[in-house]
Amino acid sequence: MGADAAEAAAPASMAPPAAEATAELAPGRIAFTLPEPLSLRGGETANIPFLDAGIPAERVWWVQDAGARFPLAALRLRNDTGRTLPAGLATVYGATGPEAGSFLGDAQLATLPPGESRVIAFGRDRDVQLSSRISRTERSTGIRFERNRVIRDFDRIEEVAFAIDPHGAKGRMLIDLKRRPEMEPVFEAAPVGGDSLRHETVLDGNAATLRLAFRQPGHQPIPLWDPGLGDPALLPWRGLDLNADLSRLPGGPLNGPGALERLREVLADLPEAAGGRAELAGLVEALAEQRRLLGVFQAAAREAGLADAALVRARAAAEDRSGQAREQARAQLNRASQEAERTGQAADAAWAAWQKGVQALRARTG
Repeated sequence: MGADAAEAAAPASMAPPAAEATAELAPGRIAFTLPEPLSLRGGETANIPFLDAGIPAERVWWVQDAGARFPLAALRLRNDTGRTLPAGLATVYGATGPEAGSFLGDAQLATLPPGESRVIAFGRDRDVQLSSRISRTERSTGIRFERNRVIRDFDRIEEVAFAIDPHGAKGRMLIDLKRRPEMEPVFEAAPVGGDSLRHETVLDGNAATLRLAFRQPGHQPIPLWDPGLGDPALLPWRGLDLNADLSRLPGGPLNGPGALERLREVLADLPEAAGGRAELAGLVEALAEQRRLLGVFQAAAREAGLADAALVRARAAAEDRSGQAREQARAQLNRASQEAERTGQAADAAWAAWQKGVQALRARTG
């Protein structure tokens, strides 16, 4: 199939009129007045030529359904006659090459005002094979920082990929796609009707993949921690659940995906030249250090908890004993008290180091 013009006209055996009919527009129809009266016997019908004119016609492939296996064989017409062409059935004949003069098919032509173009399909070209696939992805485009959180700017991408094999045929292909609500095309397209877009491409005879994508900008806030526990820089550690509560703090959770893993994913997806990338890399490094400090604190706090429990048991034993056993219990109580004090101070120091890191982390987000 080539890009040669094809004809959309009546068979050649029909003689042109001596003079053209005059057209008059009326609501819902076009009236043609013949230049001379015509007499018909009862029961007879006749095909009456009313216009003898050539109009530009380009042979194209037309894809209306992305799931179709073969494109439509079609003509793109432009009405340059200066008058409205009425709706009707157009019979298409070949214009050049082996198709010259051959019947190619019929096409329904809607009313075509002067100066407008229209695509009409007269068959399906099974020598050209199509397949399509739709994919949906997200692509990070930039990073912004707000207090205690990161704002990820991204594009939501919906791509329609067409695999086209024309088996050596050359010509123009028109592809119509439905608009995507709130998405903009990332390809050259012209509006078609109220809900479709049309993309044009030229096939050179070789198999090719054509990718047509739609884009929708989006924004995703990524909090660095759960603010529900209060200001972590002022939060006392005693009374915290060392599992559930720590997972909500900067650096947590220790044993599962959290803000650190999410920001690492964003950093890996972010283009090298994207705004805020260097700052995000520093934030990820600082957040990883916060996780390490939180792990150190958790271990120290658990040790302090065990020491406190041992102190409670030693105090109870000292109160219950008498005589020599009581002296031994008091000695054990003294050792337990010293251990509780030591581990408590270690936990306090680990918590203070972690809270100092929180202040530095907060400074990175403004």
